[in-house]
Amino acid sequence: MKIAFIDESGSPAPADGRRFFIVAALVTDSSRAIELHVKRTRRALQLHSPLSELKAAHSQPPVIKRFLTAIGQEVNHIYAVVIDKQGAKPAQSELIYRWAIGQVIWHCARDYPNLHIYLDKRYTNRRQRLELEETIRQRIAEIPRQVVVIEQVDSTAYPGLQAVDFVAWALAHKYETGDTWAASLIAHQVVVEEISVAKKLAARPGSR
Repeated sequence: MKIAFIDESGSPAPADGRRFFIVAALVTDSSRAIELHVKRTRRALQLHSPLSELKAAHSQPPVIKRFLTAIGQEVNHIYAVVIDKQGAKPAQSELIYRWAIGQVIWHCARDYPNLHIYLDKRYTNRRQRLELEETIRQRIAEIPRQVVVIEQVDSTAYPGLQAVDFVAWALAHKYETGDTWAASLIAHQVVVEEISVAKKLAARPGSR
């Protein structure tokens, strides 16, 4: 069974000041190598508290470069959905988030029907977590013989989620600024990088 760590960069809210919302999945056979890279980076930065989460947005470029270079040397596969929020309405925020999550998981499950997903927990409310999972299940229902386990977890306790945070950040940096230095370090691992326009999502709820 493959393991997928999924995190986002930016906010699905159209009025947050950023044009793009990115959801990225880091798919691997084993999380051990990823966890070791996270632990080494945390140790180098003296992040000893388990609550001190490793995040790209709080890291200096040399740290990001070293970490992404290390991740790029492993056998990982990256799937990403990039949402262009330009022209979207504020009421579309949840649609954008759930559509992007469902779409990136659909891409992953289509290639790896046996999949264990660790998703950075967005909701504290159990009902909302169940609704999100139901949305995902509906999206991947068409994939035959799939066994997909979904866990919505706290990223502070899962190094793999801290790793994919850097991946999502690198892609967001590329789209927001046009600067590809970070994304280029992991470009060879990218299997899917789908771009969708938020204002058209309602018209294509299950499309690829």
